Amino acid sequence: MSDEEIEKELTFVIVGAGPTGIEFAAELLDFIESDGPRFYKKLLPFVRIKIVEAAPTILRPFEDGMKDEAIRRLTRTIEIEGIPTLQPLEILLNKQVSEVSANYIYFKDGEKINYGMSLWAAGIGPLPLTTSLIEEMEDTEQKSAQEYARGRLAVDPWLRVVGGEGKIFSLGDCSCVSNTPFLAATAQVASQQGEFLGKLMSNDYCLDFNDANDKLLPPMAIDADQEKSLSQQIASFSTGESDIAAPFQYLDLGILAYTGSGTALAQVQVAPGKGEPMSETWNPVRLQVKGKLGFGLWRTIYLWKQTSPKNVVLVTLDWLKVKLFGRDISIL
Repeated sequence: MSDEEIEKELTFVIVGAGPTGIEFAAELLDFIESDGPRFYKKLLPFVRIKIVEAAPTILRPFEDGMKDEAIRRLTRTIEIEGIPTLQPLEILLNKQVSEVSANYIYFKDGEKINYGMSLWAAGIGPLPLTTSLIEEMEDTEQKSAQEYARGRLAVDPWLRVVGGEGKIFSLGDCSCVSNTPFLAATAQVASQQGEFLGKLMSNDYCLDFNDANDKLLPPMAIDADQEKSLSQQIASFSTGESDIAAPFQYLDLGILAYTGSGTALAQVQVAPGKGEPMSETWNPVRLQVKGKLGFGLWRTIYLWKQTSPKNVVLVTLDWLKVKLFGRDISIL
């Protein structure tokens, strides 16, 4: 192979600069820095990693200072004995992908990148089930709600699909709560919504009750004496309505991103701020941790989220094995 062909095959393009794309790029950079010299030393000068993002910045949920730290870590130079100084990673902002072919990634500005491997981490479009439901409800308030839902199913504060007569529920990426389309399309949001719906349906509430004007009312308690959770008691006290079910409230538990070389970013909301919640004007108080301390927090939460003690042990042993002996890869 010629040098040009080798460089093409060793060009990695990551489309999307959210936490998924950034973490993949960071792990790939770590592999080049720590394990590459043992197996592929002669090939390392040909490696190119390109992060492509349509927005003007990476890691949009993070504060600006955290974004700058991530860029600094990812674009670091790598010193390896016997080869020139490497700086293999490049971040391309304001680049909208128009097409991905077998050999090229095309951009809307007319440029293209020749690549060997690409990773799509920029999200996906709505599933046919979602779009067909929206089309089926064209004669309901769902149509006007699309001004803010933008291809997702608009739902009320109890996750009932607008126009669905209280018989259809939606959660996660395909839904948009009320007129606040700022909930991130993450597992954290979907899991909280799933837990909320499970509790709502398990309790004795009427979810599809309409008034005389055929307007869907909030879920009403059929049994006024049923036991209520703490959140329901707080909602009842704040609204002055003891018979209405508490609406969904998202609790931001923070976001994490690994940035390579044993460093990570951790951003956790510790107090509400000024402005409308979950809107562009909202400015909550956030705890920001980065570097080695952020990496320790990132790994701690990663272990805490494991589904069983067995998984905790296996993951910990994998980390220790990599630390002591490097990554276990196959050489063909």
